[in-house]
Amino acid sequence: LYYLLLAVMRYFLMRHTLANEANEKPKSELLKYCFCGWMMLILNIALAVMVFFMVYWNKTFNHHEITTIALAAYTFTAFTMAIINFVKYKKIKSPVYSAAKSISLTSACVSIITLEATMLTSFGSDMDIVVRKLFLGLTGGVVSIFVLLIAINIIVNGTKQLKKYKVDNGNREC
Repeated sequence: LYYLLLAVMRYFLMRHTLANEANEKPKSELLKYCFCGWMMLILNIALAVMVFFMVYWNKTFNHHEITTIALAAYTFTAFTMAIINFVKYKKIKSPVYSAAKSISLTSACVSIITLEATMLTSFGSDMDIVVRKLFLGLTGGVVSIFVLLIAINIIVNGTKQLKKYKVDNGNREC
């Protein structure tokens, strides 16, 4: 569900970027930016529930070793590319691009939780269940707080920019 909603938000932003140039419709971009912030805030609840199930009921993923290694390669590639693109597109100063790259970074962080759970299940058979739950809980908590901070940052910055845009343009419509 989490990844599905992230894909819907990406599609929503992609439609805008295909139809418009960066900063062509600033008010529309800011509204989409704020919407993505609110959606990420709501999605953080789904993330917290997912982490709760993994920790409290020890519900994790059990995959073959080759699948786990492929998942690790994907996760590290996605995380590296998310950071590179987040920095690269920061220069454009487009709210839609910033939101899309924040979504990619969030998705990569959630993949880290999935990778950790899979690796602990696949390779940590001799590990104590309490230590496994501690690792998952700490990583899940850190990622959840990180996603929460990104969402709040998007909402606060988007709202400030939207208010500034309305003042500068006398509440005109785009």
